[in-house]
Amino acid sequence: MLKICRAKKGVSPLIATILLIAFAVALGSVVMNWGLNLDLGKTPDKCRGVEVKIRNIEGSEICYGGFGQSGYINFIIDNVGEKDVNGFAIWIIGDKGTRLFDLDNILIKKNSLFEKKGKDVTYDFTTFGNIKKVQFVPKIKSEQTTEICPKNTIEALKIGICS
Repeated sequence: MLKICRAKKGVSPLIATILLIAFAVALGSVVMNWGLNLDLGKTPDKCRGVEVKIRNIEGSEICYGGFGQSGYINFIIDNVGEKDVNGFAIWIIGDKGTRLFDLDNILIKKNSLFEKKGKDVTYDFTTFGNIKKVQFVPKIKSEQTTEICPKNTIEALKIGICS
């Protein structure tokens, strides 16, 4: 007669389940990393190569003048990137609110400066309060459209009074 061996040796169901889950997680992470490196027809980043910096004006990054509704700011922007910049969206953040100012139809060639003096960039101190910070979002022209480059935003925190 045939003798059946009763002494089973193997992996317990709990350990087998843990091993299967660990294998699935490892395989999933390998597939995800592989998938992130695929280029599935993404449009190229048109803002690549755009880099601007703020020059100091007498120890400040920007300066303001005027009072009440007749306020303004002045600044100097240095285009240190590989592309020309064709404008800025300027966010002026104050105590009471924010002001968006679009500065279009300008051209800042690569490796050159743009100095904004005068009262063209207006700011209402009575409505928006004292200036806390200013953000400059560069714009570039590509073919027929204007592209906004939010990843290349620069921020001015040192704010002084124009002399």
